[in-house]
Amino acid sequence: MKKAYIYIFVLLFACTSACTDDVLDRIDTNPNNPTAVPDNMLLTSIITTTTFSVSGTDLAWYSSVFVEHTTGVHGQLEQGDKRTGINATIGNNVWNTLYAGVLADIEVLIKQADEKGNFHYSGIAKVMKAYNLGIATDLWGRIPYSQALKGSDNRAPQYDNQQEVYTALQAILDEAIADLAKTSTAMPTGDDMIYGGDAAMWTKTAWALKARFYNRLSKVDPAGSANSALQAVMNAYANASESCIFNSFTTASTGEHPWYQELNDRSHHAVSQTFGNLLNGLSDPRLALFVADIPAGGKAYAPNGSAQNDQSALLYSRASSGILSATSPLQLVTFDEMKFIEAEAQLRLGNQAAANTAYQEAVTATMTRQGVAAADITTYLAQAVVSPTNVTQNEIMTQKYISFWLFQPIEAYNDYRRTGIPTLTNSVGPAPRRFPYPTSELSNNAANVPTTTVNAGVWWDDQTED
Repeated sequence: MKKAYIYIFVLLFACTSACTDDVLDRIDTNPNNPTAVPDNMLLTSIITTTTFSVSGTDLAWYSSVFVEHTTGVHGQLEQGDKRTGINATIGNNVWNTLYAGVLADIEVLIKQADEKGNFHYSGIAKVMKAYNLGIATDLWGRIPYSQALKGSDNRAPQYDNQQEVYTALQAILDEAIADLAKTSTAMPTGDDMIYGGDAAMWTKTAWALKARFYNRLSKVDPAGSANSALQAVMNAYANASESCIFNSFTTASTGEHPWYQELNDRSHHAVSQTFGNLLNGLSDPRLALFVADIPAGGKAYAPNGSAQNDQSALLYSRASSGILSATSPLQLVTFDEMKFIEAEAQLRLGNQAAANTAYQEAVTATMTRQGVAAADITTYLAQAVVSPTNVTQNEIMTQKYISFWLFQPIEAYNDYRRTGIPTLTNSVGPAPRRFPYPTSELSNNAANVPTTTVNAGVWWDDQTED
């Protein structure tokens, strides 16, 4: 019952969060009335909203199509795939959920937790703040930050440069690490649906996010970003069991995995030809695990940019039950991602042997997490096309791209824009370099919205601010 209540709350909030002014008015009064929403309820809402709405819906679905994990074969995602519907509406709902929902709740939780000495609540909230702000700036570039989340005090915040936001992300995570090391008056338990209040695991997640954000700057500062990322990786996860994974979805209609809901309620995604051909070419055992047969038999992949409309799932394969169910886990940041970052950073520094070792560990950890048998992993890694004598960026990023299927397409999209790997095949045109600013901002904060296009790279992509 508790889980059902939580998901009903989250879904109702997501439906109403577009009413930005009302929500901000409510949030703005909460710091002066800290008993309005207890810390434990706020924490649960922050974690579930982040996982379901921010990481699991529109931003992920469009990113998946842009990076050709999947192909849009109906509705808005078909338009996105064919480059006819990439407009201000595609990220509007999640933007509102971010700013009027999860980030506003995080500010309330940090303030009231600090006042009560509940430092572990504050520390977890700061980890989630960095995670959510990271998604926002990675997808949009410049975002409201220093003047944002002030409620009625400032309804038209200016936008901060992405370089400034990235500096702030590291500072937020440093504060989180410090808070999690303090003695906390109250300790999260069941209200923390990822780690059950384990401060050590949240500390490692903070370091993992630091590594992710440092490595994102590979085009800005190749050597410096590599050294910083490696230092952070050393303090992150020691093994796969420590990964930050949400594993509390239920079979209730209000608690199902968002990708499972999408498959059953909309069916706008099919397995892309780019992804299917990639796995075929590598004799990858995950093909059988990930991809369902079509009703006529066999697997059929949807060509990006030219697929037929197929909401009925007769023409093209969908994700199989081997990876997608109502209760599938959703990964936020993982041990195998850390190993891929380690491999890439070592390679940038010219440490070939260390890169080779980290790469092997990354692929092994990924395939184990995804349910591949140990013998099949050994056979797979024995192929020269997978494991050359000296691994290159192409192998590292290709395997990382596969590791992010199906539930971390935002990270795959970020990596593609940073490295150009893998080669995409959309017949209509290249993937956008960013998301368009949302309708709500164009309507309510137009004077401050940057004038840019979806074809302009964000700062860490092209080293210029929009």
